[in-house]
Amino acid sequence: MNSALNNKKLQISFLIFAALLIFLGRQLDNGLQNFDDVYYAQKAKEILESGSLWLITYSGVPAFDNPPMPFWLTALAYSVFGISTYSAIFPSALFGTGIILITYRMSLLLYKDNWVAFASAFVLIFPGLFVDASRRSMVDIPLAFFVTLAFYAFFKARDIKPWYLIYGLATACAILTKSVLGLFPLTIVGAFLIFSGQWRELINPWFVTGCMIALLFGFSWHLINWQHYGQGFIDIHFGYLLGNQGNRHAPNAYYYLGYIKDFYRNYWPWLPITLIGLTQFGKRWIREGDKVALFLFLWPVLTFLVMSTQKNHVIRYLFMIFPALAIVNATTISEWLGPNKKNQALAVMVGVIATTILFVNTTSIRVKVSLDQQSKEVREIASIINLNTLKNQRIGNYRLSPYSPRLTMLFYANRLIELGKTGAPEKLIMALSSNPEKLWLSNIGEFRELTTQHPDKVYLIHANSKFAFFTSMENREKVRYDYSALSPSFINDQQEPRKLDIGSFNNKDPINAVPEQECKGAIEQFGEFITSWQKDPVNASPSIWVVLPPVNYYPHKIFPADLFRNVVTACGIDREFEGVGKNNNLQCSDHLHSFKRSVDALMAVSAVIPSEYPPSHPIWVQMEKGCRDKGLCEFQLESTRHVVMESYSKIKAACNMN
Repeated sequence: MNSALNNKKLQISFLIFAALLIFLGRQLDNGLQNFDDVYYAQKAKEILESGSLWLITYSGVPAFDNPPMPFWLTALAYSVFGISTYSAIFPSALFGTGIILITYRMSLLLYKDNWVAFASAFVLIFPGLFVDASRRSMVDIPLAFFVTLAFYAFFKARDIKPWYLIYGLATACAILTKSVLGLFPLTIVGAFLIFSGQWRELINPWFVTGCMIALLFGFSWHLINWQHYGQGFIDIHFGYLLGNQGNRHAPNAYYYLGYIKDFYRNYWPWLPITLIGLTQFGKRWIREGDKVALFLFLWPVLTFLVMSTQKNHVIRYLFMIFPALAIVNATTISEWLGPNKKNQALAVMVGVIATTILFVNTTSIRVKVSLDQQSKEVREIASIINLNTLKNQRIGNYRLSPYSPRLTMLFYANRLIELGKTGAPEKLIMALSSNPEKLWLSNIGEFRELTTQHPDKVYLIHANSKFAFFTSMENREKVRYDYSALSPSFINDQQEPRKLDIGSFNNKDPINAVPEQECKGAIEQFGEFITSWQKDPVNASPSIWVVLPPVNYYPHKIFPADLFRNVVTACGIDREFEGVGKNNNLQCSDHLHSFKRSVDALMAVSAVIPSEYPPSHPIWVQMEKGCRDKGLCEFQLESTRHVVMESYSKIKAACNMN
């Protein structure tokens, strides 16, 4: 049994299949996490849709922060499997598997020991940081793959010089993955050759050619974008990479200790062994001149020190040193164990990996980020948003954060939520009045509160446990795919379409039914105000009079809210149940409801622009300018007043009162 476990081919086959099963298992329904995962996945989607390999965009806007290599590969996965969560994480899973394989091969190349090679791969997989990252659509695992491949190629080039070309190509891909962070293979190899006294290798034609390939191809994206966008690209890209990105998290003067804290929290049980092993490797180089020990010491230590100078410390940025730490751990443990203990440890490692495979693929237990459901509610509502909107149509943002679920919604619904949010209910009501056909998204709690305050203003299209997708009540008939019946019951009850109560009509003819005397009297009494209101003077703007109602209206009369309430009550507009069969004059009913909505809009605008402002107040000029320059005419009193008067004139005809 032990001899079989020590077989190199069997070990490699087992590690490859185990890694694929662990990284790709249970990925079909998990979803992508908001922020980085969907941000990168969306960039790849836009590459596939646009066909532009070098000019990267996000939501159609040029994006200068990340080089394109990971997005190219994700776009390739999209083209094979279709655009999906699975396709987005597929390249990371392959790269994670590749890192395990290369770490195994590098350990075998350096120490000629199958046990050390297998143990190196095991340490790399556990604990779950590496597994979790390999199951996500991120750029850190691809970077770690190309860095590890570059170092493996460097050691192969000691005997076969053309491997320096592979070293250069791998480094170029690392630069094309994460910009200047991909330069570590050049800097660490350069430092190694200097410290180990191998100066002549620096001028070896194969090595120089490899370095030239790394720089020329690695910075090709930078050169192309610099040529296309000019100095602005350089300022934004390197400013983000070296400035803004690094300054996002600078809690105190001891920020450079951030990675120490991260390793202390996350790198168990290997942390003590790592510290002991690195110390021993450093001593071996000093005392014995062990070049392999020097390299495995410089790789993690130099990278750790350089990365610690940045102020944004996230442990995944250091995945590129995990293969070196894995080899250091495996070598150190190997020196402590005898042959029998090694065989037992090998069986335990195989058992742990097999158990992990079963855990990931046969259980429903949700642990870590990549084994838990991500953006579930966004994915549930995304298809409904997509069905009800046109391409490039933006969704209104009512009290949502700037990024969640904005990034996820763009990927899953292919629709962009507005970055600027509407925070006040009054402003939302004004926006609904201004553009009733606009569609909105909010948290379910905010929508519940909104419907409590303004039950007749908003119409729910669909909601789940977290989000509500809605529009104006005026727009409800134009909703193409209405899923309100599947929404929470507390909202459904408020969204039933209203018809006039049967009791408000004095005959059963659906066309010629006339409102009863009480309703008719209330309408006529309100009409007296409308007649006098039409004579109210307005200050018109000649430049837009041709296409719009008069603007810049100053309210000379107080709106008779009591008369309006009489109409609502007498005609049954405020009742929650529908009329039965054809006993209602449906046309009259619809116009009365339309009239109520127009008055509600007028009151909402009046609440925001109080009538006590005198005619000389500059707010009226600002409103006129907003209508003329920005089309915000519905936010003005005159526009809403005009709609009210027009709506009232239609009532008399529809209700057979002329």
